[in-house]
Amino acid sequence: MQHTRDLKGVVQVDGEDYEWEVRRQPQRTTGNNWDGIGIALKLVEGQREAIVLFPMVMRANGTPNFERQRINIESVRNAVASAIAAGWDPTSRGKAVVFDVDANGH
Repeated sequence: MQHTRDLKGVVQVDGEDYEWEVRRQPQRTTGNNWDGIGIALKLVEGQREAIVLFPMVMRANGTPNFERQRINIESVRNAVASAIAAGWDPTSRGKAVVFDVDANGH
């Protein structure tokens, strides 16, 4: 399992290169709920973005982990594949599409 603290990079899925970039750090929402990290995905030569929202990372005692998140590269690859399976066409034009994924990117 490869992790990085970089805020952007490139992953390869099915022979295509996809750029990823952290767009949102974890943040508090209404009540006692939390939104996890948000990562933007884009085909290197494409125009349309997909934004995948991961769940908040919690510590063992149930409190949110506010440390700068390490990005699991395999989870980013899984998120690209999941977004494509859910109907994202990275070669089309239009607004960014938002997807919620689990901690593993599925």
